[in-house]
Amino acid sequence: MKKIILAGLFALASINASAQGALFSGGHKEAPFGLVLGYVNKDWSTDFGSYTWRENLWGQKNKKLHGFQIGFQYAPCLPIGLGVDTGLFYECYISTSDVVQDWGFDDFTEHNLYVPIHAMWRFPLSRDCSFSVFGGLGLQWAMYGSYNCTYETVTWDWDSGRPYFGYVNYPEEWQQYGNNGEWPHHFNLQWEVGGKLRIKNFQLSASYAFGATNHEFYEGYKTKQNKLSIGLGFVFGTDD
Repeated sequence: MKKIILAGLFALASINASAQGALFSGGHKEAPFGLVLGYVNKDWSTDFGSYTWRENLWGQKNKKLHGFQIGFQYAPCLPIGLGVDTGLFYECYISTSDVVQDWGFDDFTEHNLYVPIHAMWRFPLSRDCSFSVFGGLGLQWAMYGSYNCTYETVTWDWDSGRPYFGYVNYPEEWQQYGNNGEWPHHFNLQWEVGGKLRIKNFQLSASYAFGATNHEFYEGYKTKQNKLSIGLGFVFGTDD
């Protein structure tokens, strides 16, 4: 099996080296820097042995937390096609779940930091177009989460002689992360795979993250946090 895997990797390297060689006369234009804006969602999966239960933060079956991602990527690559893919991203998840509203809140908002640490293999398609595959680790940190509510209040306006309708901010309640047995945890380690298609200065990317951290939703069972990401980026090099 090892020989087959090594043979496959060697074949990929040979194909990529050939493609690189065909482009060498014109030179493949590198674009390691990028600004990315994208869609993300995440859920939690628990393996109970006979079945797997997928849920959002409030136990709703097959529901996810949805949000957006924005950040900076850095993906330098060697001439043979081997490179790294990393960066720093901010993610914001917002939910108007029925459970949140039943508790008397309008919505839930969570703020995250995310750092990818990937190995990457790039296949050049032309001077300024390429397709890349990557895989590796993702570091996810849920910094802060809050339940937010705004109540409408009615006061009497003595000057006009009629009621005045206004809004007052109700005190927030904060989501606890991994303190005193609460869940989920702030930190999530995840294994990630994905791909990127670059066309000139634009890039379309997609990845999926398989959770490695146990968030301990249920005693005696492992709960993993998984994430889907789809992004659109503007990429550039030092000579742009």
